[in-house]
Amino acid sequence: MQDYMLAIVSNTYVAKAVGHLTWTLVSIALNETGNLVKEYIWRNYVTELEVSSSDRCYQWLLEWIAIHNDQLLHFTVTTVSRDSNAILKFEYEPNAGQHVFKYKGQTIFLKRNRSSSVTSEYNTRPFETLNLSTWGRKKKLLNEILEEARLYALSKMELGTILIMVPSYETWQTFGEPRVPRSKSSVILDNGVFETILEDLQYFMKDQSWYTEKGIPYRRGYLLFGPPGCGKTSLIMVLAGEIKYNLCVLSLNNSQMSDDQLIKLMGEVPRNSLILLEDIDAMFTSRVQKSVIESSSKVTLSGLLNAIDGVMSSECRIVFMTTNYVDRVDSALIRAGRVDFKQYLGPCSNYQLSKMFTRFRPEGTDNDVKRFMDVIRSQNKPVIPAHLQEFFLMHRHKELNSMFEHIDDLWQDVQNIQLTE
Repeated sequence: MQDYMLAIVSNTYVAKAVGHLTWTLVSIALNETGNLVKEYIWRNYVTELEVSSSDRCYQWLLEWIAIHNDQLLHFTVTTVSRDSNAILKFEYEPNAGQHVFKYKGQTIFLKRNRSSSVTSEYNTRPFETLNLSTWGRKKKLLNEILEEARLYALSKMELGTILIMVPSYETWQTFGEPRVPRSKSSVILDNGVFETILEDLQYFMKDQSWYTEKGIPYRRGYLLFGPPGCGKTSLIMVLAGEIKYNLCVLSLNNSQMSDDQLIKLMGEVPRNSLILLEDIDAMFTSRVQKSVIESSSKVTLSGLLNAIDGVMSSECRIVFMTTNYVDRVDSALIRAGRVDFKQYLGPCSNYQLSKMFTRFRPEGTDNDVKRFMDVIRSQNKPVIPAHLQEFFLMHRHKELNSMFEHIDDLWQDVQNIQLTE
């Protein structure tokens, strides 16, 4: 009897074990089948678009979705200043997570994913992706969303403004708000300098077919050199406004940047953009120095040279370089072919003194202009344009005679001005 009871109990446990095992196997099979069906439907009946935050259209999409879809309920807000009066405004974006909205009668599923941070010289921000999906094979529909987002971004840019762009990992992103270009009358150079550089730029922009016909790489390099405060960067800003180009500012002091990344950035410069490399004398002083700043940047001199005109370098490109000390720049960086046009910008000539006086003190007569120039030249000291502009700003509310009495203010705290061309 005891053996019989044990057999029944054992059979009961076996039956339960077999039941649990069977149910487990059935559950796994159903789950796998469900996943396969779900994967099949997703791959064949759902259209999905993924955009990473390293792509230029990422920000366009975020702003367009937030503005054009009242169905969204969850947002991230950013406070920005849009004008010179520092009036603060709010800009909204869909926050991280899942959202649903309608576009042309179709349901669009949006997922904003956020992961590890990406660091550049200018900021640190998380790496993100946007996933847009909809039922059916509707690639054209998602492409229409991208195009509307692009057109909306262009419509936000005021006519005649300049975008300043900086590297962000392996692409370019806008830095700050669009800027109104400086008037060419605000940068007073020696007679004919501005016109000569602008004319050279315009000829280059018209001559692409000529370069192609002659088998010459279609790119142009400019070097502006001279003491600090003589208008090098200001000139580039004015030129960008004159030819309606944006400005890509490239600093090689970023410890995150490598040769490969630099080549990729130079190859993906947005259309209608100038590239600006400022203070190249501080980047490389000789071939012996392997990187821009020892133990800081991974960019090498050979990497920069290859990015400018190596086998993998891009065409249709205009590069401006500036330096305060041209004698400290490696000759390979500014040789013919890499730099096609060199211009020295130095202390004020008589022409600049006259024009700047007339601009800042329009009430002055011809005799006042002559008197101003005579007083300046009697000091036998060079006058830097930035210092002269600051002098006029400092004394803008004073009478002319009072201003003349303070002419020595021009040379306060001015030391070691390099004047050699």
